[in-house]
Amino acid sequence: MAVNFKAEWLEAFYEEDKHHRLIPKTIENALFRKLEILDAAKAESDLRVPPGNRFEHLEGNLKGWCSIRVNKQYRLIFKWVNGVAEDTYLDPHKY
Repeated sequence: MAVNFKAEWLEAFYEEDKHHRLIPKTIENALFRKLEILDAAKAESDLRVPPGNRFEHLEGNLKGWCSIRVNKQYRLIFKWVNGVAEDTYLDPHKY
């Protein structure tokens, strides 16, 4: 597995298809697809395709972290370390 999770509930969602109140039903399918992309990625360049991932290196308080978009509001934030997405978590990206 190329994804390590910060929260057990997110890992249970991906590995065991367990639903959680912090995951809106409207993003479940997209979230699962994005986690599959993270899991399959071998290099950062793999995360740039499709462009809808909007892969980026974060700045400010999250310097050293990366993200891909789940949808317009939610994103997955993680540290990319030797081909593994470490401490992956779902961020509601409140505006």
